[in-house]
Formats: sequence, C-alpha cells, structure tokens
Amino acid sequence: MGSSFVVDVSPRVFGVLLVDGEDVVSFHSLSATNFPADLAHVMISSVEPPPWPPIITYLLLTINVIMWVVEESQGGSGNIDVLIRMGAKVNGLIAQGEYWRLLTPIFLHGSFEHLLFNSLALYLWGRYIEGLFGKVKYLGIYILAGLAGSLASYIMSPSVSIGASGAIFGLFGTLLYFRARQRELYNKIFGIQVVIIIGLNLFNGFVQPGIDNWGHVGGLIGGFLAAHAVGLLGENQLKVRKVLAGILLVCLFAGGLLYGGYR
Repeated sequence: MGSSFVVDVSPRVFGVLLVDGEDVVSFHSLSATNFPADLAHVMISSVEPPPWPPIITYLLLTINVIMWVVEESQGGSGNIDVLIRMGAKVNGLIAQGEYWRLLTPIFLHGSFEHLLFNSLALYLWGRYIEGLFGKVKYLGIYILAGLAGSLASYIMSPSVSIGASGAIFGLFGTLLYFRARQRELYNKIFGIQVVIIIGLNLFNGFVQPGIDNWGHVGGLIGGFLAAHAVGLLGENQLKVRKVLAGILLVCLFAGGLLYGGYR
C-alpha cells in the first residue's frame, strides 16, 4: 500500500516512567496486593484499590492478549498485511466508510514487547481508575479515548497505525479531570508526577520515529472530555458541564470524520 507502519507508543517509556529511578520493572514482584510496597516511589501507591475486582481492566487485557495471539496465528504481529486485515487504522479505508477501523486498532499490537508494556501500563493504572469511575464509566471512557486517539491519527497522520496507548493516554486524561474535581486529594496522591509522565511520553513521541503521537494527543483529550461527560463514581447528576463536554465530544468526532474524509 505504500504506507508507513507505526505503533502508537514507545513501550520502553511506560516501563521507565512507572518506576522512579529504576530502569527495569521487576515483573515477577507485581501483584494486586503487593506492588505498591515493591516499587520505589510508584506513582499510584497512595490510591486504594477498588473494593471489587477490576473486571473491566482484566477484560481489556484479555482481549489484547487474544488479539495478539490471533495476529501471530495469521502470520505475525509485525506483518502489516495481517494488521490491516485485522483492523489497523488505514486512512483510505476509513474514508471509504470503514469507520470501525477507529476502534479496532486499540486492541492490536505490533510486537510482543508492544503488547507487554501497554498491558503493564493498563494493569497498573487501569484498575485504580476503574475504582475512581466505576466499571461502566471506565469502559466508556477507555473506548471513547481510544476512538479519539484513532480519529486524531486519522486526521493528522497518513501512516497505518495500531496500539492501545491512545486509550491509555485517555486514562491519564481522566486523572487530569480528577485533579480538576478533587485538587487537594489529587495533589496528595499524585503531586506533579502524572503531568511529568504525560509530558515526557509526549516529548518522546515527537522526537522518536515510529510513534503515532497524534494518537496519544487525541486519546489524552478524549479521555479528559469523556471523564467530564460522565463524572467520577457517584457523580450521576446531569450537569451543564457534562452536557457541554458530551456535545464537544460529538462535535469533535463529527468534524474530524468530515475533515478526514474531504481533505
């Protein structure tokens, strides 16, 4: 097809940034009960795990693994033809009406390392954000953020792309919403570390080739707006800010699809 192939995250960055001062994550020591004690200055060590199993996070992880296994069985996760058949973001095909390609890329990965580090990021952060928003809202935010990331990539990047990190950046966007709603609590838990993670990952995406950084930017914005639209767990009253955020999301999606189709 003549298109370049990029993945939407440098998996090494998430591995480095999750642990302060460490270059490699000790995977064998991570578990739902002991990882805050095992990682030095881990970013989310002060957040209580959700009172129920993070079923949605585990479900998303399972889907990612299953899709990667299917990729390998069909010819390899590094094979661009396999990825395109399975739903990678291809601008020309989306413009022809295959809009489902805005969703499917968030469940595809270009290598085992790509899958591993995105899954680690989703596991470490997702189960806590699931506790902040609840299962249904969390799933909706993840999907909307992933769609927003794919849409931004569709508008700004001609390359074929895949990967979950647009949706994962959306999870960081939800933490920015949490900061806006509960700043004192947010500062006590996270300080400036979430902002540092976002900034360094975005910087890395712009200077390192092979990364679809527009997917990251779109996911971050999409997650922030989606969090505004649905609110934290227990924020169920309809408010003007929720309506405005929802309208803005709809307008961005509609405008993005129109612009992408006619440019």
